[in-house]
Amino acid sequence: MNMIRFNQPALSLIDQFFSNNMRDTGRYSHPANIYDNDIGFVIELMAPGFSKEDFRINLEQQTLNISAEMKQDNEVQDEKFLRREYNRYNMNRSFVLPKTVDLDKISADYQNGILKITLPRREDAVIKKEISIQ
Repeated sequence: MNMIRFNQPALSLIDQFFSNNMRDTGRYSHPANIYDNDIGFVIELMAPGFSKEDFRINLEQQTLNISAEMKQDNEVQDEKFLRREYNRYNMNRSFVLPKTVDLDKISADYQNGILKITLPRREDAVIKKEISIQ
């Protein structure tokens, strides 16, 4: 017997380009905002508590991989922990980029817990075109 899911929204074109497999696995992933502006796309990833040195961003084919690892160095020796939920914290996110992104001009900035990655469009990428009726 096959199980069929109902009421699944159709993926928009932007969702298809920036597909995120973590969404369907039920695992936690850092929230991201992705928007389109005049120069290309922007990914804003919420990642509080990290420093910019903690991040590793690389590109493999059309997939942008973002990872970070934070270790808490200030170990408390005299305290008896009843519960300890953090001393090492990892983050991994991947985004499939559209072919219109100029891979050589991708830039990143980290301020106030937000990692902002700018993905400019290629010069030759046609975004809007008027088609005449003959």
